[in-house]
Amino acid sequence: MASAVQSEEILVQQSEQLFIGVDGGGSKCKARLENASGQLLAEAVAGPANPATDFAQTTDSILSACQRVLQQAGYTSAMLAQSHVVLGLAGVNVPRVQRQMQNWRHPFASMQVTTDLHIACLGAHGGRDGAILITGTGTAAFASVNGEQQLFSAQGFPLGDRGSGAWLGWQGVSATLDVLDGLQPATELTHSICRRLGVNSNTDLISCCIGYKAADYGQLAPLVLQHQQAGDPYACDILARGLSYIQALLQRLQDSGAAQIAMIGGLAPQLAALLPPALQQQFSQVQGPPEAGASALARQYFLEKQL
Repeated sequence: MASAVQSEEILVQQSEQLFIGVDGGGSKCKARLENASGQLLAEAVAGPANPATDFAQTTDSILSACQRVLQQAGYTSAMLAQSHVVLGLAGVNVPRVQRQMQNWRHPFASMQVTTDLHIACLGAHGGRDGAILITGTGTAAFASVNGEQQLFSAQGFPLGDRGSGAWLGWQGVSATLDVLDGLQPATELTHSICRRLGVNSNTDLISCCIGYKAADYGQLAPLVLQHQQAGDPYACDILARGLSYIQALLQRLQDSGAAQIAMIGGLAPQLAALLPPALQQQFSQVQGPPEAGASALARQYFLEKQL
């Protein structure tokens, strides 16, 4: 009798369809497990997942995150074969990387690959059309309207990313270098940057920052924001230029036909508060994280195949 009940449970489990949304980037990989009705069953985190920089690490992280999320929900890893997965990954906007991911011999029932920006947009708007403006270490604008996706300002640092944390910090260092070169007068911002970096001369600053990457400059962004609030002239100029670019991106998103725009990212609250009130009122509330957008897309793909 017990074995019959157990066999029945196994058959039910084997017929169940599960949906996993994965948000993968350079620092971590997040997975979200939902059932066919959209109920959240579990969430899990694994290592980095940027296939443009390390394909093998990416696939390992994805598998680890998916296995963990199933285990947390009480399933075995065998249910990977019943799981429909959407991967939203950094780096797959490069065609070569996209093809490599699509050709991966995965263990899932089905797998679709899209960009991390696409799933972030879907998550922010509850799976519906819309646009996002990301302001964190980098800057990017993305719109999804009537099945068409448009990406603006994703050139990366230092070619792009104006208004981002990396750009703010970089501009602060540049202003400080002008001061140390004797070209401009010192301000509280430049004093603060010198103290933070432990430098006293132009050669000190150059030696300190010569190997800096976007994330390193991004660590200095809070100083620029702090001193802008205090009226520091260099900080005010930096923010004015950054906000002008952000407003241009917002206008571009509006021109794309997006009915709703969400501002997301680590600096979104601070920068949004500095925009004109009329612009602030146009932002829609963020409804969910990127992995929620990915899991919703996984269900959508599955239902479309059933038609």
